[in-house]
Amino acid sequence: AKHLPVGIRLQSMLPKTASERVVQPHRLRISKSAMRCRAKDEPPPQTNFAPEPEPPKQEEEQPLKEDSKAIFTVMIVGARGIRNADSLPGLGKSNCYCEIKRGDTPLHKTNITDNSMAPHWAEEFSVWEYEIGESLEFKVWDSNVVEADYLGKVVLTPDAFMENGCNMEFPMEEAEPNIRAYLGLKIKVMGQEQYPDDVPTPEFEVTVEKEGAKEYGLDVDRQDLKNLQ
Repeated sequence: AKHLPVGIRLQSMLPKTASERVVQPHRLRISKSAMRCRAKDEPPPQTNFAPEPEPPKQEEEQPLKEDSKAIFTVMIVGARGIRNADSLPGLGKSNCYCEIKRGDTPLHKTNITDNSMAPHWAEEFSVWEYEIGESLEFKVWDSNVVEADYLGKVVLTPDAFMENGCNMEFPMEEAEPNIRAYLGLKIKVMGQEQYPDDVPTPEFEVTVEKEGAKEYGLDVDRQDLKNLQ
């Protein structure tokens, strides 16, 4: 048998140098149960998102009241025969308006009719609250820069309108001596769709004494194109 040289055998038995060594990578083994525990223990991720604000609550719209459900509805037609509070030369005629109250509660105020002694308003308003026995007060005024001049009033008690409404002219109180003034009113109560139309025909007598050859005439106001005032 042949024997290998001693030097060769020793060389093969010597450990390899650092450059000849192969470094094996270390593998880290983590079980699934450990991963689950770690995920469970970790706190939830932090977010910087602010919560969305709640939308503002919208107020519910209240249903509008219908005229048919009002206790009664009033139309102020007009006035006639009132005195001229602006009697000084150059001031023209009265600038009239009417104020309405239920007891001490104001209900309505008409527009001002300029330069007229027979104002025509035809303004309508409804009454939603009413205590049994209360009267309605209508006062007519002459509008001025400093202070309004009082021209007269009409006071209606419930028996004048609460049963069947009304549609007529009422004589005005406190309209100065020798002044016959009237206020035209229409009232319809709950359940009536139209104002009463049974208006009595107005009648009046006029006595004129003629002196000499002086001419006489009749001055008629028909500014509403329907009624003579």
